[in-house]
Amino acid sequence: MDKVELVIFDMDGLIFDTEKLSYSSWIEAGKKFNINFELKTFHKLLGTNYESCRNTLISEYGDRVDVDEYMMEKRKINLDLLIDGAEKKQGLDELLEYLTNNNIKKAVATSSNREIALGHLEKANILQYFDYVLCGDEVKKSKPNPEVFLNVAKKLEVNPRNCIVLEDSEAGVIAASRGKFKVIIIPDMKEPEKEIEELAYRKLNNLKEVIDVIEDLK
Repeated sequence: MDKVELVIFDMDGLIFDTEKLSYSSWIEAGKKFNINFELKTFHKLLGTNYESCRNTLISEYGDRVDVDEYMMEKRKINLDLLIDGAEKKQGLDELLEYLTNNNIKKAVATSSNREIALGHLEKANILQYFDYVLCGDEVKKSKPNPEVFLNVAKKLEVNPRNCIVLEDSEAGVIAASRGKFKVIIIPDMKEPEKEIEELAYRKLNNLKEVIDVIEDLK
């Protein structure tokens, strides 16, 4: 790495503490359809876009429920829980300020759709910090495919070797690794498996710790 020119943020579970609410929403929606939604299924959905989630749910529950109706009910419940906005993760404000003061570009690469992603970022009053936002409904292939990260780097004209990707999900770590990015994992609801952690440059506890990593790379 020559120098850090761009930091790419995942959103759910990384910028915002949304994964616990999402999990609760899947459980609550499942009650309507007599589905006992399990944590192991939720882990399969983490970091993936709508179509990938839908395919996973069809595989798990397609013989018992209309998956599209289930997903619609989950989205309604989740939006109700997030009506006042999502809680920001520890260290986010400090990291955004540091990156801005050091003229390092910032982007969001999320598996959430654009409407939801922009809603979260605007409610938190942080959208203006980011040079680019790319969402799950704007790419053809979901994480763990690296498309979303590669497209962000291309749009902002930065070589992947000069980028840091911040992720909480195993799918995101795999995607960034496949794209030849330096990836930092900050786990949320699921601790990474050993082989996934080995793909990451560093494993940290919160976003503020990213500042020290970038300082060490100067």
